[in-house]
Amino acid sequence: MNNDLSIKQTDQLATPTLQQTGTNNVAVSNQPGGTVNLTYNINYPQMADSSAEMMIAIQSFSKEYYQLIVTCDEDVFSTGVVSVIANRALTKYNVPPEIFDRCSTLTEEGIAELKRFPAIICKENTEMKGVTSPDQYCMLCYIQKVMKVGKNIKIAFKPIAPIQQLKLCDKRNAMFFGLNMDCAITDLNHSAWSVRKVNVFEAFKEAGIPGIPMPV
Repeated sequence: MNNDLSIKQTDQLATPTLQQTGTNNVAVSNQPGGTVNLTYNINYPQMADSSAEMMIAIQSFSKEYYQLIVTCDEDVFSTGVVSVIANRALTKYNVPPEIFDRCSTLTEEGIAELKRFPAIICKENTEMKGVTSPDQYCMLCYIQKVMKVGKNIKIAFKPIAPIQQLKLCDKRNAMFFGLNMDCAITDLNHSAWSVRKVNVFEAFKEAGIPGIPMPV
């Protein structure tokens, strides 16, 4: 079975389209009109089979909070599971107080609330000081399952839309996403699971990032 998610970008400012090309094949592409031509594959299991689940997740998303999960796992987008060291997950300094009180212990109720927050999952920047490779992409995702495993927390997720990670590093855009890009080790250089009190959908609009499905 072919489980490749092919993402082809030919114009950073065009609107990506999502279409099913096989049982588990999904192509995300931008229409021609620019000079950038990037193609890469992410092996992601059974994405096309989850379109109804994805739409339900999008429509239930909070417009008040979003999750940022930064990892050094190289295979994060091929496995659909991201691992976070427990002492870097939902700590008091990187989530709003009300979220820490309700969700940080990962009770059943807390996990249910976290599932309603859209998640941006990304690998650590390739460089420091708010710089990363233009070929690096992160993903807007929804969370399916959270489980404690020893000293780690495993988070199973499904992707919704790719985002050029460099766009989050732009200092103006970073302000809309509640990210700190004014130091050597930025929020995208440090593996952690945090929650930002930001309407991420408004942030996407302000940053001019197209092709993001929006809850009604």
